[in-house]
Amino acid sequence: MNKKIILDKRAEKEINKFPKAVRISIKAYTDILEKTGELRKPFAKKINSKPNLYEIRVRCQGTWRVFYAYVRKKEIIILSALHKKTQKTPSNEIKKAIRRLNEYL
Repeated sequence: MNKKIILDKRAEKEINKFPKAVRISIKAYTDILEKTGELRKPFAKKINSKPNLYEIRVRCQGTWRVFYAYVRKKEIIILSALHKKTQKTPSNEIKKAIRRLNEYL
């Protein structure tokens, strides 16, 4: 079930600011996502109230999140990424990912 991963340029800039070890972990997770079409807990989680929005969860030198969504039949778009500094993901970060998703729909 191969999927095509599309990396939003803004998300790419955000990810490129992360430490190298974190970027390597994100790459490993997106490779799995591309090959299998899904990631399961604890590596990913659906954002409950948001249709089609998911997060990759990385714990390496801190806590990191990468938001992605399924678009069309064979595409997954990486929308945004952040270094999570609080227990709850900031709502403005989720809104940012949704705004970016709407640009692709």
